[in-house]
Amino acid sequence: MEPNQEPNKRPSAAVPPAAQNIPPAVPSTLPAAVPPEEDDGPFMTEEEFNEIRQRAKKTPAVISMTQEFVVQLQRGQNEAALPPAGEKLPLRAVYNAFGQLLYLIGTQTEYAFIRLTRAVRAGVALALRGSAALLRFVCGPLWALLVSVWEDLTAPFRYFVVGIRNMRKAAEAEALADGSGSRAGWAYLKKGLRTYRKMIFGALSYLLPVGALLIFSFTVRDMLGANFSLGVSYNDNVFFIESENVWDTAEKMVQERVVASAGATVEWNSHPDFELRIVDPAARTGASELADRIISASSDQIVQAVGVRVNGELVSIIEDGRAVQQLLDNTITAYDDGTHQRVEYVHDIDQVPGIYFTNSVQDTTMALQSLEYGGVLSVRVVDLVEYDEPIAYTVEEQESDQFNQGVRFTSQYGRDGVQHVTAEQTSVDGEVVSTVPVEATVTQEMQPQIITVGTRRAAYEFSTAEGGAVVGTGSMTFPVPQLSYITTRFSPGGHRGIDLCAPQGTPVLAADSGVVVEAGTHWSWGNYIRIDHGNGVTTLYAHCESLLVSAGMGVGRGQQIGTIGISGVASGYHCHLELTVNGGLVDPAPFIGAG
Repeated sequence: MEPNQEPNKRPSAAVPPAAQNIPPAVPSTLPAAVPPEEDDGPFMTEEEFNEIRQRAKKTPAVISMTQEFVVQLQRGQNEAALPPAGEKLPLRAVYNAFGQLLYLIGTQTEYAFIRLTRAVRAGVALALRGSAALLRFVCGPLWALLVSVWEDLTAPFRYFVVGIRNMRKAAEAEALADGSGSRAGWAYLKKGLRTYRKMIFGALSYLLPVGALLIFSFTVRDMLGANFSLGVSYNDNVFFIESENVWDTAEKMVQERVVASAGATVEWNSHPDFELRIVDPAARTGASELADRIISASSDQIVQAVGVRVNGELVSIIEDGRAVQQLLDNTITAYDDGTHQRVEYVHDIDQVPGIYFTNSVQDTTMALQSLEYGGVLSVRVVDLVEYDEPIAYTVEEQESDQFNQGVRFTSQYGRDGVQHVTAEQTSVDGEVVSTVPVEATVTQEMQPQIITVGTRRAAYEFSTAEGGAVVGTGSMTFPVPQLSYITTRFSPGGHRGIDLCAPQGTPVLAADSGVVVEAGTHWSWGNYIRIDHGNGVTTLYAHCESLLVSAGMGVGRGQQIGTIGISGVASGYHCHLELTVNGGLVDPAPFIGAG
C-alpha cells in the first residue's frame, strides 16, 4: 500500500472500469477480498461482479430492515465505523449496535426506577406533612389546654418562691435600718397573699376535684373490700346473716317445726328488721342455728325435743328420742337374721334434735303408734337367689337353592336351652317385689328351629292332557285330613315313608299340585299313585282302596286322588306316603307338618 492511499481502499488500477458504478447493496455472502500482490491481475472479473449484483437484488426485505435498524443505532455513536451507503455492514458495527441497544435499555430502566423512587419519596413526605398538620389540628388545642392548666397549677409556687426571696430581702433591709426585720417580712407576705389570692384560688379549683376523686376512690376500695353482713333485729335480738336467703330458709325450718299436737294449732308470724352492717364473717349465724334462736326469742313455751323426719319431711315431734330409736332397732332386727345380703328401711328416717314449741310436741305412745302403723317402718330385704330358667328357641328361615321356589318346611326342630341365673331378690315387708338378674350362665345351649325356604326356579313343567302346565306350589298340605294316628315313621335305610292311618274309604289328597306319572298296582304298594310336582319333588301314595286319577292327569294341591285302603302288603287301613327330593328319599313329616 502506498502512503497516499486511503485505508481500506484498493488501488484504482485494480478495479475494472465496469465496476465504477457498483450497486448499493452487496450481499453478505460476498467473500472477503484478498489484497492483490503487485503485478497481479484484477481480483474480480466483470462476469463475477454482474453475478454478485444479481444476487444482491434478490436480498429479502427483512435483511434490509435489519441493516437499517443497525445503521440507526450505530449512527451518531461512531459514524466513522459505518460503511458507505449500499455496502455490507461489518460485523463490528452489528456488535456495536447491539451494545448501544443494551445501553439504551439499561439507561431507560434506571431512569424509570429513579422517577418511581422520587414519586414514592414525594408521596411519603406529603403523607407525613398531612399527618403532622392533622396532629397539630387535633392535639394543638389539647396541648394548649394542658399548658394552661400547668401554668395555673405552678404559678402560685413560682410566685411564692419569688415572694419568699423578696420577703427575705425586705426583712434584711429593715434589719439594717432599725435592727428588726420581722415586721417588714410579714407585711410583704400579707401584701403578696392579697395580690395573688385569685391565682391561688385558680390552682385550688384544679386540685380540689382531684383530691375529692382520690378520696372517693380510696373510700370505694375500702367499702368493696369490707365484709358486709345483714343484721336482723327480731324481738330485741340481733342476728347477723349472709343474706335474706338464710332468713327465708330459717323461717321455713321454723314453720316445719310448728307441728300441732292433739289438734292444737300454733301460729307464728315474724316481723324482722334488716340492716346492712360490716361485721366479721365468723359472727354470722347459719340457717339451722338461726331457726333455734328465732324459736328461743319467739316464746317462753319451748322445749328441747326430737323431730322425726321421713324422706326429709317432719312427721312427728316427741320429747324422748330414745323411744323412737328403740322402735327403729326392734323393727329392723325382726328381719335381719344374718342371712340376707342387705336389710334396710324403705324410707329415709332420721331424727333431728332441736328446740320446738311445746304445743307441737306429741305424746310418745301416740307418736310411736303413728310410725309403726302408718307405713313408715317398711323394711326392704335384699337376697341373692339362684335358679334355672329356660332359653326359648328362636325361629330362623334359611334359604336353599336345593328346593324350588314356594317350598317351605321345617328342616330342624327347635329346642329350648337352659341358663343358671343369679339374681337380687327384693322383698318389702316379706313380700317379693322385684327380682333383678345380676349374672347368667348358659348350661344347655338353645337349638333354633330352622325353616328351609326354596329359592330355585322350576327347571321344567309338565303338559297335562288338558293342555295346561302344572307344577308344584312348594307348600304341601296334609294328604289325609281325617287322620287317626301315625304308625310307622320314616327311617333312613329302613322304612321308606310314613304310614298315615285312617278309616276305610277316607279321602287321600294330593299334597301339592303336579302331574300323575304313575297310577296302578304294585305287589307291595297295592293300588298306588305317584305324582311329579315338577320341581324335583315327587310323592307316592300306596295301599289305596280306589284310584280316582290316571297317569298323565294334572292335579291340584288338596285334590282327592284316591281313598284309604289295605291293598298290597298291609296289615291295616292306612296310606303309605313317600317323598323324594331330587331322586333321594327324605322324611315327608316336616313337609306335611307331621313333625
